[in-house]
Amino acid sequence: MSAPVEVPDDIVERVRALCLALPEVTVRIDYSLVRARSTAQSFDIRRRSFCLLVAREDPAGQPVPLLVLRASPEERKALLSIGHPFFASRAGRDRIVVLLTNDTDWAEIRELVIESYRILAPKKLTALLD
Repeated sequence: MSAPVEVPDDIVERVRALCLALPEVTVRIDYSLVRARSTAQSFDIRRRSFCLLVAREDPAGQPVPLLVLRASPEERKALLSIGHPFFASRAGRDRIVVLLTNDTDWAEIRELVIESYRILAPKKLTALLD
């Protein structure tokens, strides 16, 4: 069996830096052996995932990095109305998928990561962000 497709290291480092800057965040790694899916990195707050970084393989065999985040119903609706790079997630109605490319607005990704964290984090931890 061939190795799974992987998220490029520079993107992994950017997402890790954003997530691990938040209080009490831990990382879980799924070392999947499935060729169609990358090693998934789940960024958790108290064992609940607020951010998932994975990659899929495009038709040319290149990795397509995806970030799965939680979003409020209003935010999710607004992002889905924009379309590319935002997509609905099959993981749940409270999640959004963001395609990460060379054109990614990392300031916007930072805001989305923080909002996803706020949805799951206890109030005492979100208070540390203010």
